[in-house]
Amino acid sequence: MPQYPLNIPLGAQVSAAITTNTTTTINIGSGVVLAGYIVSNAGSAWTVQFYNGVPGSGGVALGPAITAAVGFFEVPLLGAPNGLYAVTAGTTAGSLTVAYYG
Repeated sequence: MPQYPLNIPLGAQVSAAITTNTTTTINIGSGVVLAGYIVSNAGSAWTVQFYNGVPGSGGVALGPAITAAVGFFEVPLLGAPNGLYAVTAGTTAGSLTVAYYG
């Protein structure tokens, strides 16, 4: 079982590890809230961007693309009423796990 930092927000769920350059559905539903993310491997020139709704189909970015660095990164609670999606890209994929409510 993976070991996560102790500072994951209380009650947050975590996604399966994302280890490829792809668009990943984290959770679909009106009550989804991004709480943070864990990077256990930063890859090479690897970035992640979170979306409220399907990227490329009208989904709105919840902030700029973030260059992956190893650690746990808490974000101000960002609502994703149209579903939470992550888009990862870069030279070599790393490993990312997303903490969310919903």
